[in-house]
Amino acid sequence: MNVSSRALRRASSPATWRGGAALKMLFSLFLAGGLAACSEPEAPLSRQQVYPVKLIALSDEGGGVIQRYPGVVEASERSNLSFRIGGELRTLSVQAGQDVEKGELIALLDDRDANSELNNARSSFNLAQATYKRMKYSVDKGAISRARFDEAKAEFQSAQAQFSRAQDQLSYTKLKAPYAGVIARVPVDNYQVVAAQETIAVLQQPGQIDVTFNMPERQVRGINRERAAAGRRGDEALAWVHFGSGKQRYPARYKEHDASASEGSLSYQVTLTLPEPQNITVLSGMSATVELDMQQLTGAVKGQWRVPMEAVVMRDSAPDQAVVWRYVPKVSDSASATDGGQSDDEQGTVEIIKVKVLQATGKGMVISGELSAGDRLVTAGASRMTAGERVRPWVKEAGL
Repeated sequence: MNVSSRALRRASSPATWRGGAALKMLFSLFLAGGLAACSEPEAPLSRQQVYPVKLIALSDEGGGVIQRYPGVVEASERSNLSFRIGGELRTLSVQAGQDVEKGELIALLDDRDANSELNNARSSFNLAQATYKRMKYSVDKGAISRARFDEAKAEFQSAQAQFSRAQDQLSYTKLKAPYAGVIARVPVDNYQVVAAQETIAVLQQPGQIDVTFNMPERQVRGINRERAAAGRRGDEALAWVHFGSGKQRYPARYKEHDASASEGSLSYQVTLTLPEPQNITVLSGMSATVELDMQQLTGAVKGQWRVPMEAVVMRDSAPDQAVVWRYVPKVSDSASATDGGQSDDEQGTVEIIKVKVLQATGKGMVISGELSAGDRLVTAGASRMTAGERVRPWVKEAGL
């Protein structure tokens, strides 16, 4: 039997036939799968349905329109302590922030010249006094004329005045506290030559402090007198003060504003008053930040809010109408939103609110519209929002 005959028999054997059929079937399945993959289109990637948004909540604290100004602390009751005469400082006993009692020594001048003058005046006084007494005895006895006695009396009175003046001059070399208080500032150094009436130390009386700042003319014109009077009485909180970088703010009363503009500017100095804080040291000359409720002070209509620039947008369909996007939480999330809390899975939608831009500043826009305290507005991505868009509040994670 030749080779071709043996190959034919192997191909026709049952085992070989079964293996070939299996290969044919497997090939058919691969072919069918490939054709199906080519004929069916790819399923599109599903787009994100819920977008994170950054929100800002409208606050009713201060009526929504708060103006901030840099201010300077001044004591309500303060004294610039100075010498009545000039000279060299020999002792400077106080420093800023130090408590002093009434009559306590503040500073002392070199008193050598004053002591010399006092000694000379004392000698002249003693001599004039002795001469006056002898002349008085002699005139009573008729030993001298009345004119000579009058001369002796005048010399005695002049020496007495010079002696008293020399005593005063010596006392003027000592500077003492006129009342108990706190040394706010010491603008001189020891051993410095100072002039008469030059400020040696600023003494403030504890209790009340003032904060002054400059307000532009257009804002001063809008101040309502009745509101200002209420602010002076303390009926309404119209202003708050921050000291340094501290976050705590202290309520202050509106006190007064100048009747004339500051030199070289169209602004007026305004003064607030408040009790001296007990938890921090506040001295005259320190810086402060004033937050003034202009809406309350001017009697402006309610419903004005200061928001970031990014929150106010213009749509292509209505380029002349400013709008904001208000966050509307789901019903299940309303309780947490009302309580001020935010869960990680909080979701909601946005709705469009038409607003009117009243003022634009470097710190945002003042707007009015159908808004209320507690409303949350979209501040990041507001230009890409559409009505009914599903969103969730973006919560800043730790470390970001």
